[in-house]
Parts: sequence; structure tokens; C-alpha cells
Amino acid sequence: MKIFRAVSRTNFDPEREHTRHPGTRLPANVPYLVDNLWEFTRPDDMPSRRNGVYASPTAALALDGAAGVGQPQDGFIACRVACRSTPKIFQMSVADARYHPDVKRLQKTVHDKLVGQDLVGFEGKLALAPLFVPGMTRDELKAAMEGNAGLRDLVMELATLVTLWTDTPNSAVGELFFEIDEDNHYKLHPV
Repeated sequence: MKIFRAVSRTNFDPEREHTRHPGTRLPANVPYLVDNLWEFTRPDDMPSRRNGVYASPTAALALDGAAGVGQPQDGFIACRVACRSTPKIFQMSVADARYHPDVKRLQKTVHDKLVGQDLVGFEGKLALAPLFVPGMTRDELKAAMEGNAGLRDLVMELATLVTLWTDTPNSAVGELFFEIDEDNHYKLHPV
């Protein structure tokens, strides 16, 4: 499978070997609530979006995604991604994670469940806060759920609604992400 990324022309270096991103990436286009639930439900054999490299199945889609809203595409260069060894890769059912049905469904479910609930004082609100904290790991969320029945029940209900990992990929337009292991790298070849 060929995959493509678009990068800024000013930062492009054809000789650079791209390695694993240090630390955790926070989402720019998906609410933390959804990102946390996706990470909580992520199967062990799937790449993590938190360490992911985002790509597209075509050069044109890579340019569209990189340019974003209001930025000219001519400031970017589309490249084919060449990995030293095959990484864990996942293709979504939509062209960009922001359009995945989980985003609206999970947000609406949380909203509907919390409307009318008396989240008494700061402690009542704080009990559900871990679900909204940027970059919660599966283990951190599990630890927060211990002794917190309200959070545990909400997270477990929401986890049953996540479809990201079981959707049928859209090979024509589905956003891809892959995770580079410590001993792997990729290079970008202009197309």
C-alpha cells in the first residue's frame, strides 16, 4: 500500500530519516474526550494515535489535509512515505478523524447523560474530569475509575459506543496513521 504525507516546503529535507515522535501527541482536530476513549478502547495490535504519523492514501488528499482551512496548498509538498520496515498501520473509514461518527456520537451521549444531573460542587464535577483531561492513558483512566463508580459507569458505557477500531476502512479516502517503533524510520519522497 502506498501512503502519502504532505509537509511544508520550507521544512522539507529529502535526506531526513523521520523517527518516532518523542512524547505524546495531543489531538488538534478531535476533542480530548474522544481521543481518550479511542486510546482506552484501542486494541493492543493497533497503532496509537498518540504516537502516530498521519498519512493519506493519495497525494491529493495529503495536500488537502496538510493545507487545512484557508492555507494555500502551494506551501506544501506531497511525498510518498517509505518506511525502513513495515509499521503498525490503521486506515480509517473517513478522510479525517474530525469527521468520524464517534466524535459527535460520544459528545452527544455525554451531554445527554449529564444534562439534568446534579454534579454537586467541585467534587462532583471533578469526578468526571479524567475523561476530559488531555492525553489520558488507558492505565491512567483505569486508575481514575477505581473507587469512582460514576466515572467507571460512564466510561464503560461510552466504550461500547466506540466504532473507530471496528469500522470498515475506506481505501480510497480513509485517513491513515502508523506508529514508528524505536528501531524504525521513514523517509519522504516527493511526488
